[in-house]
Amino acid sequence: MTSLFKDRDRLLPNFPIERYWSSLPHRERQLELLRSFYGDVLDKKGESFLRICQVIGPAGTGKTSTLRLFGDNFAREAHNRKIDIDHIYINLKLEGGRKVVLYRNLLGKIEPALVSASFSAEEMLKSLMTYLQEKNRKLLLTFDEIDYYVKHFRDEGVVYDLTRLNELVPGRPCGVVGATFVARERKFHELLEKAELSTLGRNYIEFMPYVSREIYDILEKRSTEALRPGSCPTEVLEFIADVTSNPPVNGDLRYALDLLLYAGNLADSQGSETILPEHVRKVHGVTFAAVTDEDILNLPDEEKLVLMGVARALRRRKSPYTTLREIRAMIEVLSEESKLAIKGGIEEYVQDLKDRNIVDIRSLTQIGISGVALDDLDRFLNNLIERIRGL
Repeated sequence: MTSLFKDRDRLLPNFPIERYWSSLPHRERQLELLRSFYGDVLDKKGESFLRICQVIGPAGTGKTSTLRLFGDNFAREAHNRKIDIDHIYINLKLEGGRKVVLYRNLLGKIEPALVSASFSAEEMLKSLMTYLQEKNRKLLLTFDEIDYYVKHFRDEGVVYDLTRLNELVPGRPCGVVGATFVARERKFHELLEKAELSTLGRNYIEFMPYVSREIYDILEKRSTEALRPGSCPTEVLEFIADVTSNPPVNGDLRYALDLLLYAGNLADSQGSETILPEHVRKVHGVTFAAVTDEDILNLPDEEKLVLMGVARALRRRKSPYTTLREIRAMIEVLSEESKLAIKGGIEEYVQDLKDRNIVDIRSLTQIGISGVALDDLDRFLNNLIERIRGL
């Protein structure tokens, strides 16, 4: 059977999508802020003193893609204006270490001939400044995961070094027009010396977690490149977006991409022609185990039957969500089959299940389960109800 995928790589969280897209959905404002901060550097032909910027936001909020897209566009525009500016991106978690190692990696990206095993960290920075002056070359630097680096290499003084490059070339621009430091949160400021914090400044661009609609827009664009037409219904993309935007994921787009990728792999392995909500539930349930056996065992007996009614209604509909009316009708059938009566209002039981984070409620016509596969839940509940009936 033909795979649902035409290019799985397009759903990988670390896929360099910025190389293929001219813009990033829902990150236009951040790109504009970066442009306003660095834009006039080009008007000055690159003859600009070092500027320091911070980008702050949780994981999966598009920081890296945005910085890479901006940096590449900035360098391209500079070259079109006959200005020799290059964008250099360094991931400090992957390419860091003691500063002598970090600076060696940095120089290797700029000009391999500058790298010398005998140079100290300070000598490497001075060598870089001399090179930039002699070649009339300019750099825009991006340092990702600075919070991780400071936490693990606090005493290296890298922030101090990199924010004071102007002092290595007194009286004129040093050749590095900008250094952007990317972090998940501002807590790393607490680990910096006062002098480092002073030179780092307080200028930062914030990236907020994506909300459901934004996640959907990005998934739709990615899925058209990764999947064959018709292989992932709109309602499934909306379901993934809802799951991702809520706790415990809290808007991490990387998780949404993983969820779509592995749900697609599961659908492929089962020979399904489309990705179904149940594929998403199974992957999400394994990843986060949002609903445990203990959670279900601790429910009142009537609530177990209501939960089974939700699961059965969803299975019948084969949709991410069902309605309160369909749940009520299913519970009537289950009550007759099990000889168990429901006391009290079904709405109250459903709301309690929502409060326990077992079911999801968007409205009275959109009630679902995301934290466990329906087949697994149904089998478990069916055994419990049989035991309850036998008491």
